[in-house]
Amino acid sequence: MTGPEAPAAPEGPAAPETLTTQPDARRTLSEAPPAPPEARAALLEAHAALTGLRVPESVTLDPAGGRVACVLPLAGAGPVAHVLDLARTGEPVPVPEAPERWHALTRWLPDGRLLLASGEGSDLDHVEVRAGDDLAPVWRVRADGEIEDLVAGDDGTVLVRTADPGSERDGSHLGLRVHDGSDPFVRTPGGRLRRLAWAAVGDARLRPIPVEGLTVWEADWRDGVALAVTSADETPGGYYRPRLDLIDRETGATRTLLRTTWQLSRPRLAPGGRAAVVVEGLSIVSGRIIHVDLVTGEATTLAAVDDVTDLGWLDGNTLWFTGWSGTGTHGGTLTADGRTLTRWTAWGTLGGRDGQPSLSVDRAGTLAAAVWETAGRPPEIAVADVAGGEWHQVTGLNDDLAWLAVHQEEVTWTGPDGLAVQGLLLTRREPAPPGPAPLVVIAHGGPTWLWSSAFAPAESGQLALPLAHAGAAVLLPNPRGSSGRGQDYARRVIGHVGEEDLDDVLAGVDHLVAAGVADPGRMAVLGLSYGGYLSAWAVTRTGRFRAAVVMSGVADWISFANASNLAHGYDPLYHGGADIATSEGRDFLAARSPVCHAAKVTTPTLILHGAEDRTTPAGQAEELYRAWSAAGVRTQLVVYPREGHELTEPGHRRDAAERVLGWLAGNGVL
Repeated sequence: MTGPEAPAAPEGPAAPETLTTQPDARRTLSEAPPAPPEARAALLEAHAALTGLRVPESVTLDPAGGRVACVLPLAGAGPVAHVLDLARTGEPVPVPEAPERWHALTRWLPDGRLLLASGEGSDLDHVEVRAGDDLAPVWRVRADGEIEDLVAGDDGTVLVRTADPGSERDGSHLGLRVHDGSDPFVRTPGGRLRRLAWAAVGDARLRPIPVEGLTVWEADWRDGVALAVTSADETPGGYYRPRLDLIDRETGATRTLLRTTWQLSRPRLAPGGRAAVVVEGLSIVSGRIIHVDLVTGEATTLAAVDDVTDLGWLDGNTLWFTGWSGTGTHGGTLTADGRTLTRWTAWGTLGGRDGQPSLSVDRAGTLAAAVWETAGRPPEIAVADVAGGEWHQVTGLNDDLAWLAVHQEEVTWTGPDGLAVQGLLLTRREPAPPGPAPLVVIAHGGPTWLWSSAFAPAESGQLALPLAHAGAAVLLPNPRGSSGRGQDYARRVIGHVGEEDLDDVLAGVDHLVAAGVADPGRMAVLGLSYGGYLSAWAVTRTGRFRAAVVMSGVADWISFANASNLAHGYDPLYHGGADIATSEGRDFLAARSPVCHAAKVTTPTLILHGAEDRTTPAGQAEELYRAWSAAGVRTQLVVYPREGHELTEPGHRRDAAERVLGWLAGNGVL
């Protein structure tokens, strides 16, 4: 129920709306003791420095393996395509006409021409091809809707996936709708879809593929045939009830290859058209590979590797893959029948689509490109041998930020039932004062997501690294339900949200207290999305935290079941089929909803939420604020205009960081 942290958006003029309640016996936030000057300065300096982090997006290796394309923000303009020649030193160079057009995606055609999704400003509705040494535009065609993906065919064609204006985005797209200027806004079931169109490069227009009654979440394209993950429900809730279809480009006729109760991603057609693969897993998909024989229709799970997030064909019999492994990443090669040929692991994070590890591989199948970062090295474009995975950074976009690195280690503890649980512990590098440190626990979203070893862990407003600079020990736990430990571990949370997973988090806190790392009198919990839920839920279960921060969290699973744009998909999955239409289902959901347990809460709670969030709608924050207020809990609600599921405007992100710091300091944590 979250995704990668979004890049900062242009700053707007409106200030957040703030509501505060305070029992008479306690001070308001404005009257609370200020944060220690050194802690405040360290956190704000680190947070401000992180706004200068330049993270390449849409990293793509050309077929010959000599150039890498990516999208980077251009000074004074928006995101623009850049190209890096791997044979030369230096940084990626922007394509011509960059200030006039924004770019969202880079791809390469088989002949080495550059393929882009572009538009005037943020209206990304054109497909472009650039050619020659000067990368001059040679073809441009308009798409109907916002371009979300491009797939280059081997025959000079391009498949384009678009989202209709007004269609719902999912959590990893910030919980907002695709821009629609209509007044009034009218919506009917099946009326605002994700669609497919195609063209031969040079055609005057794109040709729609007439798929009736289906929205297309992902697609591959080979020899004029599309392989797509689809659903009849066009909202993100439908993503939780997908099927895998072959689609005829002329008629739109579909042949369903696979139906599943889980989620699907990364459909890939084999050369020769005799097989297909897709990843099956949970939510923000990290899972197992399913191989489908297109002649017999037989579907087989390739169980040799798990937590795969991206894959592709090297030839008709061999695949490459990458994904999560513990708090790091893994990858390698395997045969189409599931036999592992090579497998590498690395402690760090590979960036890519949807924040998941993702690779771009050259035609020879030997070289891969991606964004790579470690605890000690900021994110940069990197290359590696596909089979070996020894990542070598080839850009230095963020060299001046290396000083921000903090000490990071993987820690392991035991859950109440004996299950081993892992997480990351961040502390500042310079010698700490003697004795235990204040502890800030940051719960990740999902719940099927994870904390991986990264330079500046992105979720929750990139606060983990600044809080470590401010002198806190920061625990990033991966309780049951998380990715990186296989499907059995991820599925342990189903039907048990807020139960054993919270117990795992609290066991990690106890582990650090027992080890003398954490001061039991100065602890806080915070999180975003499902992490926000877990933070609100935690303070209904324990009084050990002196402060809590709930960011874009769920307060009431009953109202969420119809109000969220994930409704009727996410909730039946994670609540084990609990049905809001039955009294038993409502009782089940209420028993796990923080607003129904407000009388147990004594922990001061700061609530931060985007006004336009459609994944966890702003009503969730209002419910939590009102429930906590009625129970006499000191609380503050801050609502940020124009924001969705995550904060993107620099002013809002800065404001949130200062409020979190003030809340923790004012309640005796820092």
